[in-house]
Amino acid sequence: MIKITILIVYIIHKVYCEDPIINLPNGKIRGQMVKSRVDDSFTFYSYQGIPFAAPPIGKYRFLPPQPVQNWDGIKDVFDNEVSCWASDKVEAKATEDCLYLSVYTPVAPTNNTKLNVLVFMYGGGFHHGHMSYGHKKSSFIVQNDIILVTFNYRGGPFGFLSTGDSVIPGNMGLKDQQATLKWVNQNIHLFGGDPDKVTLMGQSAGSASMTYHLLAPGSSGLFRAAVGCSGSAFCTWAYQRNAVDAAYGVAAEIDPSFTRNRSSEELLEFLQSVDAVEIVNTNITYNLFAPVIEVPHDGAFISENMYDNALNGNFNKVPVLMGINSEEGIGLGRDMPSFLQRLRSYDKNPRLGVNDDMYITDDDVKLQVGKEINRIYVGDGLLEDNPGKGIQMYSDDRYARAIIKFAELIARHVDVFFYQFSYHGELGKVTNNVTIPGIGKVKHAEDQRYFWSEHDDYSAYPKSDIITVARYNKLISNFVKTLNPTPFEDDLFQKLTWPKVKKNNYLYLDIDNDLTIQENPRNFSYSYWVDIFEKYVPKPFISY
Repeated sequence: MIKITILIVYIIHKVYCEDPIINLPNGKIRGQMVKSRVDDSFTFYSYQGIPFAAPPIGKYRFLPPQPVQNWDGIKDVFDNEVSCWASDKVEAKATEDCLYLSVYTPVAPTNNTKLNVLVFMYGGGFHHGHMSYGHKKSSFIVQNDIILVTFNYRGGPFGFLSTGDSVIPGNMGLKDQQATLKWVNQNIHLFGGDPDKVTLMGQSAGSASMTYHLLAPGSSGLFRAAVGCSGSAFCTWAYQRNAVDAAYGVAAEIDPSFTRNRSSEELLEFLQSVDAVEIVNTNITYNLFAPVIEVPHDGAFISENMYDNALNGNFNKVPVLMGINSEEGIGLGRDMPSFLQRLRSYDKNPRLGVNDDMYITDDDVKLQVGKEINRIYVGDGLLEDNPGKGIQMYSDDRYARAIIKFAELIARHVDVFFYQFSYHGELGKVTNNVTIPGIGKVKHAEDQRYFWSEHDDYSAYPKSDIITVARYNKLISNFVKTLNPTPFEDDLFQKLTWPKVKKNNYLYLDIDNDLTIQENPRNFSYSYWVDIFEKYVPKPFISY
């Protein structure tokens, strides 16, 4: 009798733990039990490479994601190394057949738990990126008793080419993301998750995507909270101004006889017929692809002005945690001679510092605006003599200004917790060894080194790095679980309470060696930018 009992226990352990099998609506999948990267005593379950949409190839290229076909037998989902084609770099395992997701869960296959879920979207400027964080990098998150979902979405022309009409309306990459959220809503309970407790999180283009989902009617009800790191829909790189020109330009690069007098239908048919590599090879000329405001039609992701909808509360109202790094653009300092040359050109012709997305066309007005922008940072001096100030200008123009404004607008309607990541430790210096006196130290994406478990062993890193890792992960985990990053007094947070952003009181958390509450992020420049926009930029604003 004892032997039979042991055998039954062994079989149950083998089936549900070592070879966790889940019966999805489209077929069975088999994952694997894995060990935490940073704690060998903790094991969890990894399902890497689950198809959430049909391969977007042939007649499905440039179309919204299509349903997955059922499969027979058991599909082993042990890796997630494929990526979607990029438009600005070569990915080793790039393919059009890339619409897969991965789930990492601390519980064996069960319907009895209802864990919180975090769906993460990578950055990459809407051009490149992939979901290959792997179960090792996911350790910190899953050990906080949270289910993590990562996934691929189409970028570059495959994800964001648009003819400006309903033939190729665009935003295929955002629609891939939305399809993932729908998949999670329908299936995450099979992995021990609660579909009513999903938080959407992204970094850079993933953060901008998060804000697009706040604004997208079709994403309503698919998540209950959102986290954004260094991006918003207002960022100039998060909106495609000349989409139709780019679409026809790609076709003409492949076949010079393809001109603008051809119809959108002909363009779609042509680009669906060529090899994917031919489209990729147009990237030298055409590599600026991003979301668009679609013409109204069934299936449109977003067809109204982003700024006005955020201002007026026309969005999916969920609590939001978002922020910036202390000097997003400091990476430009790696090639200071080239950057100084750029600053010299701005000094000679201030118009060059006026972003095209400000839609200022009058040459005299553009000159005046350029002078006022320079004055924010160097007064009557020269940018060339103050390269740190030039980097601050770049950080504001490309990232901070648009992120701060987005949070400011939505905070009139929902709970918003805003942060600045200022801690520049040894973990961050691995990718960023630039230091310029008088400005922030943390570059774009540097904060992610403290969120993902990048290393097998952290013992070589200083105590302050380890504390920051614990703080950053716990702040986000608390928010995922309770919708409040500091729901109770905690020594790890120095017993600090993170206040919400208020209409007339823009408080934020500064994450450095110590945690402190500060007022008005980028206070030295932001209000001056607001004045410039109000005085010179035509309304309605699109980017900011």
